[in-house]
Amino acid sequence: MKAPEITSELKNDLKVLKMRASLDPKHFYKKNDRDGLPKYFQVGTVVDSPIDFYHSRIPKKQRKRTIVEELLADSEFRRYNKKKYQEIMSEKAAFAAGKRNRKKKKFHN
Repeated sequence: MKAPEITSELKNDLKVLKMRASLDPKHFYKKNDRDGLPKYFQVGTVVDSPIDFYHSRIPKKQRKRTIVEELLADSEFRRYNKKKYQEIMSEKAAFAAGKRNRKKKKFHN
């Protein structure tokens, strides 16, 4: 297998796959033991089965080219992401407010 040419779209997809544990809060993934992006990998396309035409098929209008585009189009993912971002920002603001109100201790030798 030869190493594929890494484009910006492919790089973003690999980053999303690396951070997949934060995408779905109810799904557990093992810790990723790799620091950087993989050198050797393959990318494929999912071929729809004619049997699932009416049930589990994604219409052509909703299909996207990359994983990142699919996630940005997913409203549930965006809602969850927005909620988590607001929680983190409120925690940081509360921590900063508490830090501001603390008195500085002077140490005497």
